[in-house]
Amino acid sequence: MSDSIPRMTGPLTPAQAADMMEIQQKIYFYGWCVDHRLFDELDALFLPDTIIHYDVPLGSKKPWSEMRGWLPAGLARFRVSQHNMSNPMIELAGDTARARTYGHLIHFQETKSGEMTPMRHHTVYHDEWIRRSEGWRITHRRLAHIHIDGWMNPDDEIVMHPKPVPTELKPRA
Repeated sequence: MSDSIPRMTGPLTPAQAADMMEIQQKIYFYGWCVDHRLFDELDALFLPDTIIHYDVPLGSKKPWSEMRGWLPAGLARFRVSQHNMSNPMIELAGDTARARTYGHLIHFQETKSGEMTPMRHHTVYHDEWIRRSEGWRITHRRLAHIHIDGWMNPDDEIVMHPKPVPTELKPRA
């Protein structure tokens, strides 16, 4: 497989299409689990020794066995988040695969004064996959930073939210 750009190899066999669909659904599943803070469910995506590198501001690099403890505190800084995973480019090579997926990530912090501050983070997920008896699993993940709109407030200025709390819809006056 190439090191930089995923390549299209031509028509897919039914087995290749099924592999790509499984990987694609697992990419979307990751975003859903993170936004709903279903961290235990992510064990179905990562091996315990999978290295995850959130190569972004305030990010971390750890094996999944440690990252699963870091994520809840990291995401508690946000009242709610939405991880939109798009344009997954998946390259199969037998029992291994590589995926590059755009992440359009929005996080809302709630300040102690009640202000909601959005942060829009534009990223690319770089994933390495392996096929195992239980299905495709991520063996390495790097989240690469492209651009951020907005900012992160310091922890002493925000309300922590261990669980997501969607904002209230307010009728127009």
